Amino acid sequence: MSNIITLPQTIFKRLEKISADTRRTPQTIIKQAITDPDRLEYEEWKLEQINARLADIKAERVYSTDEVYKKLAVRSSNKVTH
Repeated sequence: MSNIITLPQTIFKRLEKISADTRRTPQTIIKQAITDPDRLEYEEWKLEQINARLADIKAERVYSTDEVYKKLAVRSSNKVTH
């Protein structure tokens, strides 16, 4: 069975971007969106977060593993014990 729906251009553009960025078919995304109305917003948020973290990496705004361990050690040694 094949059904046809007409989408507003704004929704279609959002769907195209999500489809391209996630490598999922528009049909799969639409099926998920029908069962979960917040799906498009979630997918857009998720892609924004991924792109922001990739930009951080590219701009070298990240900590090395050693830096993370040092920061954690400082925090754990500053804990107040009861």
